[in-house]
Amino acid sequence: MNAIVEHIKICRIEHWLKNIFIVFGHAVAVVVFFNLSLETSMVWKAALSLIPACLIASANYILNEILDAPFDALHPTKKLRGIPAGKAKVPILWAMMGGLIVGGFGLGWLWFENIGYTVALGLLLFSGLVYNIPPVRLKDRAFLDVIAESFNNPIRLWLGWYALLPPNEHALPPLSITMAWWFFGALLMTGKRYSEFRFIGNADLSGRYRKSFKTYTEQKLIVAMITYANLFCFCTGIAMATYPQLENLVLVFPMIVIAVICYFNHAMSEVGAKLEPEKLLQNKWIIVSTLATGVAAAWLLYAHQQGIFNAKDALHLMQPTWK
Repeated sequence: MNAIVEHIKICRIEHWLKNIFIVFGHAVAVVVFFNLSLETSMVWKAALSLIPACLIASANYILNEILDAPFDALHPTKKLRGIPAGKAKVPILWAMMGGLIVGGFGLGWLWFENIGYTVALGLLLFSGLVYNIPPVRLKDRAFLDVIAESFNNPIRLWLGWYALLPPNEHALPPLSITMAWWFFGALLMTGKRYSEFRFIGNADLSGRYRKSFKTYTEQKLIVAMITYANLFCFCTGIAMATYPQLENLVLVFPMIVIAVICYFNHAMSEVGAKLEPEKLLQNKWIIVSTLATGVAAAWLLYAHQQGIFNAKDALHLMQPTWK
């Protein structure tokens, strides 16, 4: 029984929570494509769309752990994982990976008629392959590792988008929103690298554990985080200015900035330096600010659609009249 548990652990089921980002793709489709017209069947499709993505994500996690085992043995806590600790068998894991891939694509093909969903699912798998497998192995290349890993954010957006679109509809989600979501993921991933870099606390050991850490410094990672935060805000602003349905969200922007500040503050604190990267986002202030932003955004979108409130008109009234 313990052996079974150790193999299942490598699927990282607790990390399936990351696929909640697919819900953002659902939200973009409902707001931009369907103009806030929501049907019961769409809720059912939205729920089902998480399952194939979770299976493919677990396949990628298994591949990650198999190929990273020699490096994990050098990490303060990851050396206790199943493979470096000798508690999991690699042949069994390869078989599990194959089963997860077949299951993920099988369910995706069965449940979703829009080919865009299957293509996005393929990109999720491909992303894991180029991220982990030599000689490409982007996770070893400084800055490209963050860009590649955060590309899973747009992929999850596409999964959510195409899960709801009609079978013969191949429209792409807005580029500005896609790029904003990508840069947001890059911000989170760079924060993860920064936290991990400080958590190991030894330049030689961190360089042997992850090759990209031979290039990274705290200063470079901080500059990268600021850059991605600015690009995220820039693309978000373009989306709000371009799509009438999103006009009210301009009032959410200060809350977005507060959430980003909370993330920076926690990632750069002494407490953040002692946390493993996966625990970085569990700070209560980050959670509260993110939830508050989400609730405010949902209400403002509804208010715009129902004609209750229009931020553009309200801001226009606040402008001075020049004669």
